[in-house]
Amino acid sequence: MRTAIALITAAFVAVPAAGAYKNPTPGRALVLQIPGMHRAKVRRNIAYARGLELDVYRPRSAKGRLPAVLLGGNSGFGKGSGQKIGWAQLISASGMAAVAVETRSEHVLTTPQWPAHDFAAAIAYVRKHSAKLGVDPNRLCTLGFSSETAPWPLWATMRDPKPWLRCNVVYYGPLDFADPSLAEYSALTYLRRDGPRIPPMLVVKAGRDNNEGVNESIGRFAAAAGEVHADVRLVTNTSARQWFDIGPRTKSSRSIIRQTLRYLRARLAKPLAIRNRCASAAERSSALRFFTSDDTQVAGVVLGTGTKGIVLAHGSGGDLCDWLPYARELAAAGYRVLSYDSRTRTLVDRNMSAAVEAMRRTGAQRVAVAGSSLGALAAVTGAAALHVQPNAVISLSGPSSYGPLDGVAAAARLHVPVLFVAEEEDQPFAEDARTLYAAATSAERRLEIFPGIDHGVDMLREAAIRTLFETFLFTHLK
Repeated sequence: MRTAIALITAAFVAVPAAGAYKNPTPGRALVLQIPGMHRAKVRRNIAYARGLELDVYRPRSAKGRLPAVLLGGNSGFGKGSGQKIGWAQLISASGMAAVAVETRSEHVLTTPQWPAHDFAAAIAYVRKHSAKLGVDPNRLCTLGFSSETAPWPLWATMRDPKPWLRCNVVYYGPLDFADPSLAEYSALTYLRRDGPRIPPMLVVKAGRDNNEGVNESIGRFAAAAGEVHADVRLVTNTSARQWFDIGPRTKSSRSIIRQTLRYLRARLAKPLAIRNRCASAAERSSALRFFTSDDTQVAGVVLGTGTKGIVLAHGSGGDLCDWLPYARELAAAGYRVLSYDSRTRTLVDRNMSAAVEAMRRTGAQRVAVAGSSLGALAAVTGAAALHVQPNAVISLSGPSSYGPLDGVAAAARLHVPVLFVAEEEDQPFAEDARTLYAAATSAERRLEIFPGIDHGVDMLREAAIRTLFETFLFTHLK
């Protein structure tokens, strides 16, 4: 693991000097180059089915089994193309394994099943022979491009989702088809069937794609994903055409490739373990793991069941244990409750936004968010940033700002019921609560300042505040 981390760090520190690097292989076609990426250790021409082969790329000095990205390929864009070699080298230089897969060329109208079934066979082969290939069979992602290779990995991974498939990445490829006979190979088919349970996806669109229908299909897919809160991220290279990853060498194209590598590394990283001693073994096993918009992995404990969800954010220096005793009570009252560990202080808004979407994907149809101290600022700013805001927001002793986080501006963008609570002697937080309330524009906003000096979640030890908190939740989650 340390070797892999060192490889990743070295590779990305070296990127600014990449202009002087000359890749002597066809992999030089890729617009992003990392010095030394061509030195990947490659096992070539491994037969995985009759007449079909794959190549496995690994960092030269890496040991053990690595998470892997499977790259599709057929026709003129197979495993020996400059594009696939470049991506495989780049993935390897980033500390992961890459499997470049050769499939039969499809004729979309008559034999779409060929590359789809070939790719499924390649996945099965890699998992079965993972030890000799040096691949972790429980940490796989796919990467496909255009109509040539994009739809077929999706058929292989979305029709029967498995936990070992961590993500799908699609570059400028069709996500549904106008021809109803091809519905089985449409990603939109499986999104409509499984909703938020589809594997996480990164979809990259070329803004000036001239391949008829591709961008329209991506738009339909993204809209449908947003409606069901599926874990789908859309990135657009606004001025680029299809195949922008192999030219021209623009800053935006290189940036999107870096984002893709970051996304892959995050999804293929080992899951965060819940080690908080406050959590029971059963609670630790119920861990919910999710990712922020900058690909930070976050984990929390989910208690209870049902369609009414509550997301709880702790204050600075705290952890999920701050809320866990009360979370158990809320779960016993019939709520589905998430208490999570926030990963960074100045990005707590992103943690909260991601937590709300993750909670929705567990089956919560109505969601409230509540936070203590800095977690309260996370609740206000994170809720305001969401396209679909939660059903209610509760701030317990929340500051009006922290570093780059502007709670006042966020409060003005909230259009859902919001409750601000503080105790008078807990300054400056009581004044901050008044400031936030004055800035809020929601038709249902409420301010309650109680006597005392308790701060954040500690205020819930008082019966009047606990009753207020629970009544607000009940009112807006019913």
